[in-house]
Amino acid sequence: MSHSFSVDLGGLIDLLSEHLYSGPEVYVRELMQNGVDAIRARQQQYGEEFSPALSFDLEGDTLTFADNGVGLTPDDIHTFLATIGRSSKRGNIELIGQFGIGLLACFLVSEDIELVSRSASGTPPLRWLGRADGSYTLEDGPLDTPIGTRVTLKAREGRAEYLLPERVSAWAGDFGGLLPFPITANGVAVNENGVPWLDVSAGEEARRAAVMAYGTQLLGQPPLDFVDINTAAGGVRGVAFILPWTPTLERRGQHRVYVRHMLLSDKEEELTPRWAFFIRAVLDTQALRPNAARDALREDGNLRAAREEIAGQLRAYLVNLAERDPAALRRLIELHYLSIKALAAEDDTFLDLFMPWLPFETSAGSLALPDYLALGSQEHPEIRFSSDLNLYRQAAQLALPGQTPIIRAIYTYDSTLLARYAALHGGVRLTQLTHDDLVQEFSALTPQELARTATLREVARDTLLPLEAEARVSRFAPAELPALAFARSHRDLTRTREKLGGAGGGLWADLLGDLGTHTSEAAAEVHFNMAHPLIQQAAQLPDGLLLRRVLGMLYVQALLLGQHPLTTRELALLNTGLSDLIVDALAGAGTAEQSSLSQMN
Repeated sequence: MSHSFSVDLGGLIDLLSEHLYSGPEVYVRELMQNGVDAIRARQQQYGEEFSPALSFDLEGDTLTFADNGVGLTPDDIHTFLATIGRSSKRGNIELIGQFGIGLLACFLVSEDIELVSRSASGTPPLRWLGRADGSYTLEDGPLDTPIGTRVTLKAREGRAEYLLPERVSAWAGDFGGLLPFPITANGVAVNENGVPWLDVSAGEEARRAAVMAYGTQLLGQPPLDFVDINTAAGGVRGVAFILPWTPTLERRGQHRVYVRHMLLSDKEEELTPRWAFFIRAVLDTQALRPNAARDALREDGNLRAAREEIAGQLRAYLVNLAERDPAALRRLIELHYLSIKALAAEDDTFLDLFMPWLPFETSAGSLALPDYLALGSQEHPEIRFSSDLNLYRQAAQLALPGQTPIIRAIYTYDSTLLARYAALHGGVRLTQLTHDDLVQEFSALTPQELARTATLREVARDTLLPLEAEARVSRFAPAELPALAFARSHRDLTRTREKLGGAGGGLWADLLGDLGTHTSEAAAEVHFNMAHPLIQQAAQLPDGLLLRRVLGMLYVQALLLGQHPLTTRELALLNTGLSDLIVDALAGAGTAEQSSLSQMN
């Protein structure tokens, strides 16, 4: 036995109007969208000459919106206006809005919707009154009603602020900023009447000036440049402005996208490639479809095809810029090198073109790869890098003049770019440094040195064992470095966990604690450099407080030079050592002063 659903229409209207849209202000967009569709239908169906226009009139808590589009017949009223979810497509004319869904937004600000309309087909005018409980009435409208539609809303309780003239004017100008006909609020035009990047009436130079002025208004400062966008898929036209600043993560991908000149979203993220961090685009599509709430584009094959075309046009712009204005490209890369690296990481042609310009952090400073390679062996070029921050810090301390610098490849795309570059250039050797690579460069002590440092090595092990550090004595360059500490990743995790625990713990401390329980405890390695005079002198000291204090302070110094966080025990060791040194210095100064006074007397 089959049964029919029972629908609470009033509840459905409330549910859809309150939860389908992002905010009450979208009722302005929906009124305008229905008006734009009606104007387009009148133009295409009747081909008559008329001056399209949209208007808002606001007085007190009442708003009246009017368009001079095609208007509605009685059949249109029942087919479109009173049927939620029914497409408003008329014949073969593709329209954006849906009368039923669109007018739902008006219930966000008004309990009742009054609509008066006269069809261009010649049928008598009609007056339709819809209520939030799901009921409506239909009757004859005033005989003097012009062709088009007029919608009147009276603010519901608590929503009067959404009918304030200044707010409605701003929303209308924002949503309809690219429409090619006027929008007025209380008789004042609120849009700019047109799309500047399509206006070639005054020549290309004037067009570029107008587009740059538009970009300056959009960004708050002049863009570096702009890229014209024109795709076959989706019929997308617009411009991509080159940002004059490096965008933060949360500000990336906030593009303004219009559907047939009506604003869909100013935070669209899907129409442009994700690597294009360096642009802010304003795009208008004729064929891509919005989602149900009309606040984003629908993900489909057409959208993906349009995105690929836009990616190709941005690539072509950068390639062309490299050829015609290298200085401009250099400025762009300085601001947006992460985006350029993302491009180069997926495109070999792009990689070869832009690698000479891309900066990498190295132990010799920020260098482009050709400059980096010039510092090493020309006969056997080598790229030495580390993608581990702790390891890089240690390696950077060991880098000597004349050696190939070490690249700090810890950022997004760095390792991928270096690997792809080495693969494309067969004569370049790629070396990713490991802990063992560094330690192997250390020289073992001679038997005589082992004998002379027996006490030093024993005291060092005894002093640092409580700090979970394994002490070693070896010889390495540079000789100016007395000690070097290798703190493996889990050691830094332990240090961070201890610092958080000391600060009161919390979620992160608990999480790090859980991670720490699954990590094997292996000692950090501390290498004391026998090539340094201070270590040579320390090797001559007997076991005692002075030697232990010296070794402890050198260990803490090595941690600080390697930018490792200190645990509370290491901080205590530092504080005790400094206090002892100050006490000794003061005591020495006092003794010297007493001796001087005695000589004077």
